[in-house]
Parts: sequence; structure tokens; C-alpha cells
Amino acid sequence: MLVLDQNLTLNKRPAMLVGGIIGWEEGQDDLFNPQSPRNRDDCLAPFRVLRSKAAERGIELHTLDVLQKDGIQPNFTLYLEALPIIPIDNCKNYLIRFETELTVPVYGDANYLNLFDGIFTWDPELLNADSQNSLSQKTAATPKFPIAYPNVLPAQFRVNEIINPGFVNRNLFCVLIGSNRHANVPDERELYSERVKAIRWFEANAAKDFSLFGNGWLVPQKRLGKSGKWHYRVEKVLPFLLGNAVFPSYKGPVQNKFEVLAKARFCICFENAKDIPGYITEKLFDSLFAGCIPIYWGEPQIQDVVPQACFIDFRQFSTSANPYQELHQYLSKMTEQDFIAYQEAGRQFLASQAFKPYSSEAFADAILGPLQS
Repeated sequence: MLVLDQNLTLNKRPAMLVGGIIGWEEGQDDLFNPQSPRNRDDCLAPFRVLRSKAAERGIELHTLDVLQKDGIQPNFTLYLEALPIIPIDNCKNYLIRFETELTVPVYGDANYLNLFDGIFTWDPELLNADSQNSLSQKTAATPKFPIAYPNVLPAQFRVNEIINPGFVNRNLFCVLIGSNRHANVPDERELYSERVKAIRWFEANAAKDFSLFGNGWLVPQKRLGKSGKWHYRVEKVLPFLLGNAVFPSYKGPVQNKFEVLAKARFCICFENAKDIPGYITEKLFDSLFAGCIPIYWGEPQIQDVVPQACFIDFRQFSTSANPYQELHQYLSKMTEQDFIAYQEAGRQFLASQAFKPYSSEAFADAILGPLQS
């Protein structure tokens, strides 16, 4: 018998169902290990919740390498990344489609999607059997199941409490937390480059009011394609020769997003892409947990998910000739009373049933239901 973390065991006699997870892991059930060095901001918590709820239903979950090492064949596999399918006899394969085709191009490839026995996705076009969307029609025969991106409640978060209400203890005016990346296909909906526009405007016009955190900002903006790589190399030269920071606002990587956001009044929360229905990641929720006001751009009907009173919709400035100047003026003129009103609206939303579909528990339930049917 192989003893694993969380007091779960892998027996020679399989449970009612055994599942293997592929992707987002280093093997040996590291995906379920809260002490894993990859578990920054407890980002792996949804998978521990999934495993715990699975065990309650007689389903045993492990990373695939653990099952293979012990000679146990899974009944199903869950792919967390766009990886080639590993052939296993009498095993159903499911894809958890977290990202868009702008970031993971193969997610727009019907031939790849149709290799799976089922797809878990947030995408209403794929979920709608009557959709006229080309990808939806080409994958109509592959079952689709609805999920939302799971959000981890920080350890410091308390329901019905506002962290650092008002301006007190919020010495960071506006922040952006993210990695220096680019879309992997050319598409006018991508927002990676828009984040850089925001960073550059603040650095040039309101440097004292802005701080950049994340990974990869010691080098210039990452760009797509051969011309993008050439542009990137050219941009590296002058800062290197002069010994200047490429992004002067950069404060370094973040070990705990909550601690940074709890000290900030506002956070620029742009998704990787805009105008893609259903695509909502953790960015907006991370700010709300910490009582920080999100400046959001992404899901076109976000107000139907999160009340408008909880966040600042960047689209009200985006058509302006000077959008970031108008945004900065709006933020600078906000009274503490109005700021607290945003915080209170966020508190009420997080304590309501409207947030539940975006929790780790709801994610686990959405995955496990189809696996048992």
C-alpha cells in the first residue's frame, strides 16, 4: 500500500472509480500537496477540494504517474492542459478547458477537441447545442459540461468583513499584478498589450500612483511572431546599455497577492482577452477578496455576473482619446465614502449566492457530476 498526503491511500483494489489527472503537476500527486512550492496563493486548492469531494463519492483521484507506478488503470483521465492524449484502454478522457484559443490555440481546433469523451468549459458558444458558431458545430457530437473558473478564498479572507475599509492602510494607490506574456494568435481581442499601455501611461504621467508586480517585467514587452521577437530584441538594447529598468514601476514578483491587494486602493484587472462571453478568471475576484476596487475589462456582460457597484468598468473610459488620463482623474477624485461603497458592494456580493458558482466547491461538483453519470 502506498501512503499519500491528506490521509488518502492508493489500494491495489481500486475504488468504484479511479481517475488520473494530467497537467499542472510535477507528478507524485504534487497537485494535491498544499506544501508544494508551486502552490503560490494556494492556487492548487480547487484540486484538493475536487479530490476530497471525489473521495466522498467513491472516486479516487491521483496524478496519472502515481496510478501507472502502482499498475492501476484509470477509468477516466482529466486533462488540465492541452496535451496529447495518452492512449489507455477502456478509459474515458476529459478536457478541462480553462483558457481561450488566444492563449492556447489548439482550444480552437475541432479535431483536437473531438478526441475527448467530454469537455468541461465556461464557453456558452460551445455549451449551446443550437449555436451557429463554427467550432460549436464542428464539435457538436462531443459532450460539453459547464464550469466556471474556480476561485480560492485567501486564508485571511472573512465572509462579511471588509479588509482595511477606506483609505487607511492602503498606501498603494493603483497596482497591476500579472506576468509579461503575449497572446499566441493575432487577435484584436487580446488585452496583454493593453496592460502594457496602462503601465506605460502611469509610468510617464503618474508614477507615484502606480506599482507593477508579477513575473517577467525585467525585460521588454513580450510580442508574438518573428517581427515581434525582432522588436523585443531591439527594445532590450538601450535599457541594457544605459543600465535602466525596462519597467521603472516594477516592484518584483508577488508571493502573496492578497497581502499586496489589501494595501492597494485600485487594481487594473484586465483579462487576457476582451469580449469573450463567459471568460472570467480570478483577477477580479482576487481584488474583491482583499477589499481592493477592480478596474475591469474582459467579459462583455460582466455586470450580469458581478454587480456594477463592485467594480470600475474600464469600458467607460476606453473610447476616450486619453482613456488612462480620464481613469486616473476618476480614481483621484473618488471620495473615501464612495470608495467604501464599492467595498461594501463587493462584500455583499462575495457573501451572496451569486458568488457560489465561482467557488472551488462549485467547480468540484460540476466536474464530478458528469463523471458519475
